[in-house]
Amino acid sequence: MSKHNSRFIRSTSVLVGTIVGAGIFGLPYAFAQSGFIVGLVYLLILAAVFYLINLCYAEVILRTKDELEMAGYVERYLGKKGKILITCSLVLGIYGALVAYTIGVGEFLFSLLNPLFGGSQVLWSLVFWAIASLLVLKGIGIVSRIEVVMALGLVIVVLLVFGLSYPYLNFDNLKTVNVKNIFFPYGVVLFALGGASALPTIRRILGDKVSLIKKSLGLGILIPVLIYIIFCFSVVGVSGSDTSETAIIGLASFTNGKILLIGGIFGILAMTTSFLALGFILRELFHRDYKIPLLPAWVLTVFIPLIIFLLGLRSFILVVGLAGGILSGIQGIILIAAYYQAKKKGDCSPEFSFNLPKVLAYFIYLIFIFGIIYQFIYI
Repeated sequence: MSKHNSRFIRSTSVLVGTIVGAGIFGLPYAFAQSGFIVGLVYLLILAAVFYLINLCYAEVILRTKDELEMAGYVERYLGKKGKILITCSLVLGIYGALVAYTIGVGEFLFSLLNPLFGGSQVLWSLVFWAIASLLVLKGIGIVSRIEVVMALGLVIVVLLVFGLSYPYLNFDNLKTVNVKNIFFPYGVVLFALGGASALPTIRRILGDKVSLIKKSLGLGILIPVLIYIIFCFSVVGVSGSDTSETAIIGLASFTNGKILLIGGIFGILAMTTSFLALGFILRELFHRDYKIPLLPAWVLTVFIPLIIFLLGLRSFILVVGLAGGILSGIQGIILIAAYYQAKKKGDCSPEFSFNLPKVLAYFIYLIFIFGIIYQFIYI
C-alpha cells in the first residue's frame, strides 16, 4: 500500500472511530420511540449538518499556521471567552463519552467473559479502562493504526448482525410513527454523529497530503451513517416498540445467542475505537493548547473519567443527552463562528475553501439552539 493511500485510510478511520461509539446503542431505542422513518430523517439531515461543520473546522485549521487543538483555534479567532466555552463543552463532552465507553465495554466484557473467567461488571470496566488508557498514552501512531483494524471490524460485524437478524425482521415495525416522541432522537443522533474534535489529528496524519482532507471527511461521515442505518434497521425491524435502551440485549431476546456474541464484539470494537480517539484528542488539547506536560495531561484525560465512574455516575441516557443535545450543539455554533472569522484573519492560504451561506449558517444555529432548549426540558 502506498504512503498516500495509507494516510488517507488512517485519517478516515480515525474519524469513523471517533464518531462511532456508545451512541450507536442508543440510536435504535431513539428510532423506536419516534418511528424508524422519523429517526432516519434526523440522521440524514444532521449528518449533512455535521459534514458542513467539519468542512468549516477543516478550513479553520488550514487557514492557521500553528498546530493547535480545537480550543486553540477558537481562541485564535474568537478570543478567550470563546476558548473557555469551547473547552468546557469539549472537555465535559469527552469526559462523558469516556465514562459511557467504560460502562458500555464493561457490560459487554462481563456478558461475554464472566461465564469463563468470573469477575464483576465493575471489574471488567476497570480492565478495559486500564488497557485503553495505556494505549492513549502511546500516542497517535498506535491509536490511528488500531483504528484502521477496528473500523474495518465494525463494518464486518454490523453486516453479520444484519444477516443474523434478517430472518426475524417484521417490516411493520419500521412503519410506525409516534408523534408524541417526534423530537426524541435529536440528542442521541447528535451524540452519535459528533467527530469534529478529531480533525487536528486527521490533519497531522495526512501531513503533506492535506489535499485529501475533504475526501476523508466525506467518507468518514458516510461510513458511520451507513453503519447506523443498517444497525437501526436490524434492531428496530426485529424488536419494534420493545427495543431496549442497550439495543443488543433486547435484540438477543427476539433472536438467539449468536446475536449477543456478535453484538458484544461490535460494542467492544465501536466503543474502544472512540475511547482511543477521544482520549488522544483530549490529551493533546491539554498538552498543546494549555501547555501541560505530557504525563500530567494524560493523567487528567483518563483518571477523571475513572473517578466519575467509581463515584457512580452511570446513566447512559443522561450522558448521551447532555453530550449530544447540549454540548455538541454549543460546539457546532462556535465552530461555524470561528470559520467566518478565520476567512478574515487566517494567516495561511488553505488547500481548499468553500462558501457556507450566512442564511444556512443561521438555520443551523436555530437547530442547535432549539436542541439545547429541548434537551434541558427533557432532562
